[in-house]
Amino acid sequence: MEQWSGEYPADMSPLNWTVILKALADKNRLQIIHELLKHEATVNELSDALNLKVYNMSKHLKVLEASGLLQKRKNGSRRIYNITEQLMSRLSEDRQVLDLGCCKFIFVSEK
Repeated sequence: MEQWSGEYPADMSPLNWTVILKALADKNRLQIIHELLKHEATVNELSDALNLKVYNMSKHLKVLEASGLLQKRKNGSRRIYNITEQLMSRLSEDRQVLDLGCCKFIFVSEK
């Protein structure tokens, strides 16, 4: 699995864009990002919220973390996932638009 370099330079290399866009190319991973924009969560909480098996959720989280979009912290035996500061800096104020420079993702809240 390709690893993200950890930076968002103005002239981001095609490899970095490729890693990030591959990570976001899956509907479930986009839903995970959208859920984590609301609040940080554990694997089990995300699995319940998105109706995915824990095993599948873990695989998706690993891809998102390797791409530099997510980070996790340990709290006892729990691992809590949230959006990285670098990604947060790319969000609109209302957290509905993710601007990566090359493209924008618009998250629509469900009513």
